[in-house]
Formats: sequence, C-alpha cells, structure tokens
Amino acid sequence: MKKKLLALCAPIGLLLYAAYTVCDRFIVKIPDAVAYPVMIVSILFLLAGIVYNGYCFGKKKNPYDFR
Repeated sequence: MKKKLLALCAPIGLLLYAAYTVCDRFIVKIPDAVAYPVMIVSILFLLAGIVYNGYCFGKKKNPYDFR
C-alpha cells in the first residue's frame, strides 16, 4: 500500500496542479486563502514522487511495478 501511494504521488501532484491551474485561469479566480494550501500540497506530492522515483532508479527498480 505504501509503495503504491509513493509511486502515484507525482501523477497526483501533477493532476492537482493542472486542475488548479485550469480552474484558476479559465473557470473562476481562486482566492489566495485556498490557492496557497493547494499549491503547497501539490508541490509536496510532486517532490515525494520525484524522490521516490529517484530512489527506485538508484535501485534499478520500476516504481510502478506493484508486485
């Protein structure tokens, strides 16, 4: 379970950032009280995913191999 969450952190962070950007630019202007926490969470997800992918790359493993 832990490996699945870590492996999916980067796509989740990217999806959260893309949803925020599309919503902010094209649908409605998001207030700063909501925007800052969303951006911090998406950046944390992206960083966790990048670190895990780098760890797996160093161990010569596929991060998306859930066996």
